[in-house]
Amino acid sequence: MIFFVFLGTWGCSSSSQKAEIRIQWKGKTAVGVSIPIALAKGVPSDSIPNLLQIKLIGSDSLVSILGNYSVGSDSISFVPLIPFTRGLHYEVRLRNVRMGTFAIPLADAADAPRLLAIFPSQDTLPENLLKIYLHFSQPMQEGKSNEYVFLIKNDSDTVQGAFLNLQPELWNPERTVLTLWLDPGRIKRDLHPNTLLGAPLQKNGRYRIEISSQWKDQQGTPLPQLYTKSFVTSRRDSLSPVPAKWALVPPLGSTTQPLKVDFKESLDHSLITESLRVQDENGQMIRGTWQVGEEEKTAYFKPSETWKAGIYTLSVRTILEDLAGNNLNRPFDRDVTRPNPKVPTDEFMEIPFVIAR
Repeated sequence: MIFFVFLGTWGCSSSSQKAEIRIQWKGKTAVGVSIPIALAKGVPSDSIPNLLQIKLIGSDSLVSILGNYSVGSDSISFVPLIPFTRGLHYEVRLRNVRMGTFAIPLADAADAPRLLAIFPSQDTLPENLLKIYLHFSQPMQEGKSNEYVFLIKNDSDTVQGAFLNLQPELWNPERTVLTLWLDPGRIKRDLHPNTLLGAPLQKNGRYRIEISSQWKDQQGTPLPQLYTKSFVTSRRDSLSPVPAKWALVPPLGSTTQPLKVDFKESLDHSLITESLRVQDENGQMIRGTWQVGEEEKTAYFKPSETWKAGIYTLSVRTILEDLAGNNLNRPFDRDVTRPNPKVPTDEFMEIPFVIAR
């Protein structure tokens, strides 16, 4: 554990003295503070949680920061339920009298979070686009996307209510990838939100996604800049992807060259690697790694070991979607005026290919 030292000053009945309030660090996170025991001289240990308080300076809240106290021989350790935030100042109060202060320093510029990518990556998207993915360099604060992500039309108009305000938000376990849904109720035709507000995107429109520099990571460090992505919209996509039309380019045997899969259209970035796997003629899965190609129109599978000559199968989960949410079994939005076709229920589709000697 690393300690960062600040000086706190408090008044006593006969004199003032200085002592060190030490910040407790776990990696780059301020997880607690160590307060000199002299501060609470004469206070019974079991009364410390009631009489000693940590508060945010400048806050109008009368509620102290929640956490756990532990009393040692020469110090009192306080661990907040949520780590302290960088750039903020705090005070230590005893019987509601300020006894000392400390500040959590801002992170170095090199440690600031960055937006690594926005998917879909292409600059022409269907007017019924369903999802957008934001990839960050480190874990971000949750529940904030509605405050910091905006959809701008024609360089001037903010599209209100474009994104579905999900709570909790759809983060990956590491809290580095956020899935944003454009409101499905506005995308699906003839639903009440669609007839009342219209679709979030309109054909042949010019749009820009903005991610505010005020968004902070879990350490309290904001993004270093405003991030944007501009795109135009094309016609509606109401057709499911058809694996039978895909092109597979098999590698040479006795090599670790990648298998190339050409989808002939852009597919959902996150679902591509989740939905594909390669099996040998005995049904055994081939170990390796998938890489998504340019504009999410291709994918490459590199095996962990050299290819052996034989017959293989590309197995595709039918949850795989295109950019409009149409999966392999059914379209996301169908014309309700037409008869409801029989929907396939297959969990996988298979495409054979051969590795030559």
